[in-house]
Formats: sequence, C-alpha cells, structure tokens
Amino acid sequence: MFRLSLATLLLAVGLTACVTVTPNTLSPQEAADLKVTSLEVVVPPEARIDWTSAEDDYLRDRKLSQTDPALVATPDARSHLRNLAASRLKAKLDRVIAQRPAGTRPVRLVATLVHVDIPSAARRVIIGGVPTVTANIDVIDAQSGARLTTYRGGVGSRMAGQGVYGVVGDALVQSMGADDLFDRAASDYAEGFGDWLAHR
Repeated sequence: MFRLSLATLLLAVGLTACVTVTPNTLSPQEAADLKVTSLEVVVPPEARIDWTSAEDDYLRDRKLSQTDPALVATPDARSHLRNLAASRLKAKLDRVIAQRPAGTRPVRLVATLVHVDIPSAARRVIIGGVPTVTANIDVIDAQSGARLTTYRGGVGSRMAGQGVYGVVGDALVQSMGADDLFDRAASDYAEGFGDWLAHR
C-alpha cells in the first residue's frame, strides 16, 4: 500500500545527497550549558510555501471558490499560510526544546522558514512526492545579542503514501490521529535540530 514510486525514491535520495548542514560551532560543553528562554519563528515574504491542502482549507473556511488560483495568491491568503506554517513548526520545536536539560546560559532561538513543500494527494498519485520543511535557526545570546551559532541547511522530511492506495491509506491513518504531512516533516526538522544542538 505504501510502496514508493521511483520518482519519490529518487527525490528522497537527492535530498539526502544535497543537504549539507553547517556544523555547530559551540563545543559540546557550551551547547549543554544553553538555556533556551524564547523561540521565534519568522516566515519572510520570500519564503516559498507549497501547501495545497492548507490552501484548500483556507478557501473552504471562507466559502470561496476552490477553482480560482488567484484567491490563494492574495496578501491575506499568503499571510495565513505563513502564520500557519510558523505556528506548526514552532510547536514541534518547542516540544524538542522542552526535552533538553536546561543549562545556565540564556539564549534566544530565531528560526527563519525558507521553504515548505507539502505534496498534494494528486501529485503523490501522479508523480510522487515527500513533505519537506527547510529552515535556519540562529542561536543568540540573550544578554549580549551576539549570534553564537547557526543551524543552516537543515531539512525535515518524512515519507508519505504514494500512488492511489498509498494516498488513501495515508488519509486513513491521519483520520485516526496520525500526524499530517506538514507535522511529520516539521517533527523530523525539529528532531534534527535537537540532535545538532546536542552534538548527537
């Protein structure tokens, strides 16, 4: 049911091969002593967000036509998508950060969302696709404002059901409470950041 299409497999391999994450310039001891006091997720207007299901929800909630692409290109629609992506990514990062033992050096985290790609059901049926979330995170000294290190190049990605049966099966497990595609990719991204920060 969840067999990957060849296109999806090649895409997943390509993502793995091309992603290079900048090293954590803090020593393991310095990283362990960090105490995260705040987390902000910024989504600049130039961030690319391809998230058809969220666009459909936006139109449906406002009882707008779902056949006019101009309606999801309005400033209000794009702002809605940016805010939604920011809040959903922040929730996953908050969970990972809460699992860290608190150190003594207060720091702020500023995450800048770069790209969200959540393939639609139609796309996964026809050519395949995996959900991905790309962002950069600055670790900033809360007292001096100095940037201590940056998590750059991290991509969160999880497999999703492919083809007709895979898409139907994926929708079924989501209806039973499993994470949707965005949350899966955001969870993977947050876990990757947590591992990077802890030098794991």
